[in-house]
Amino acid sequence: MHKQDIQTIVSAARETADSIVGAREWKTAEDANAMHDVIFWDMLAKRLPNTNIADLLSMFD
Repeated sequence: MHKQDIQTIVSAARETADSIVGAREWKTAEDANAMHDVIFWDMLAKRLPNTNIADLLSMFD
């Protein structure tokens, strides 16, 4: 998969997590941040199942 394709998937996952978390009122900022992380990483795991986190992060350094 090309770097541009991966960047598109990462951007879409970030936007989706932002939308879902932003649509709800949270008791704490920590709860909102934790849910954002869960949604974001879950979406990446589903769209990029054979990519490990270290490889993914190294693409964006």
